[in-house]
Amino acid sequence: MRVLDRVHIARGFTPWQHYSLLTDLPGQVTEDTALVVLPEFDWFYRTDDLRRGEGERMFSEAVSRVAELLDDVDVPVLLTLSERDDFTEPLHEAISETVECELTKYGPRFSSDSFETLVYPLENGMVQTTIAYWNQILAARHPAVVPATSSPEVTTVGAN
Repeated sequence: MRVLDRVHIARGFTPWQHYSLLTDLPGQVTEDTALVVLPEFDWFYRTDDLRRGEGERMFSEAVSRVAELLDDVDVPVLLTLSERDDFTEPLHEAISETVECELTKYGPRFSSDSFETLVYPLENGMVQTTIAYWNQILAARHPAVVPATSSPEVTTVGAN
């Protein structure tokens, strides 16, 4: 329970409430804040409750508020989107890194320019791994034998 004491959650139910929470967010973030999570960041601004153009304007301003927060504090902000399209383009211009999530039969695979899922735990305790994972292991154990590559193509290897 002590861990949960450090988790603070706020949720808006309308675009205006969400926007208001973003306005108040800088006052809630302290030097002890480890992560700010903003799930489905665009969802509220796509609603039919808003007048034509109002959603795009509010979304663009919401992105600006997050950018201002990042300028003021050194804390990672994790944003997820309900969908990626022209509507969310202002966000893509402001973010520093995109992590894609792909569902595979072994579990979710996350990838970005600096990270990729290399290990997949299975129910029987075995681990589903990738060629890239073994390339990193072998390069660390035998640096003169196996050249390490910075971003190898990921190929899933079956766990038979």
